Amino acid sequence: MKKGHDEEQYDWAGSRILHRTEIPSKRRVIGNEDVLIPTDLREWIAPLDSQVTKNVIASLDLPHTKKPGEFDKRAWTVWRYVAENIEYRADEISQRKADFWQFPAETLALGKGDCEDCAFLLASLLLASGISPFCVRIVLGMLTGKDGRKGGHSWVIYKHEKGRWVVLESTLDVLPEDWPLADDLVRENSVPRYYPDICLNQQHVWTIGRQRRIRDVASYLQSKKKLPVSVFQTKP
Repeated sequence: MKKGHDEEQYDWAGSRILHRTEIPSKRRVIGNEDVLIPTDLREWIAPLDSQVTKNVIASLDLPHTKKPGEFDKRAWTVWRYVAENIEYRADEISQRKADFWQFPAETLALGKGDCEDCAFLLASLLLASGISPFCVRIVLGMLTGKDGRKGGHSWVIYKHEKGRWVVLESTLDVLPEDWPLADDLVRENSVPRYYPDICLNQQHVWTIGRQRRIRDVASYLQSKKKLPVSVFQTKP
């Protein structure tokens, strides 16, 4: 497909693997707030054998076979569950001095979270439903919302059964009528418009966007630290 002047066709599955995936300062030791816990970015996706996510999946009316259309039905049902049961709540960064990340079990327990909290939960549930990790990515990047503001954002993409990557926006409370194609949402005239930088599943972290100089996860997150967090409007 020919690239337009104002857009770029992304390799949504990931283009270049980032081998240094540690985050030095996203968690602190309870009772010892001055002690930071290094984590691996991929740790924020719940393990496939997590009983917490398995319990959610067991409560949903999901297909149990692999007939055509049934993986898409799983993805749509899981996406709707997150939209209807998890409240999008932006972190109050000015008070907390940092964008606090929650693990999927924490987001489930609280029933709320911001964009990356909801994205990690949604991806974890998609994988727990039996969808292949080859077809699920969490993306970190930027977003220009309906109000024209641009800020940091995180979202989930899924490769549906027709072979296209679609955006499963995890902060919505009402789903759109059809799958939003990822390639459509990066175009200059798209509202909202997405700007992907890196993507990940449980195995790897990849570069995905225009930023060719991304060396590792820590320096990437540090470069985004002073940018505003995009507050996604929750109606499609």
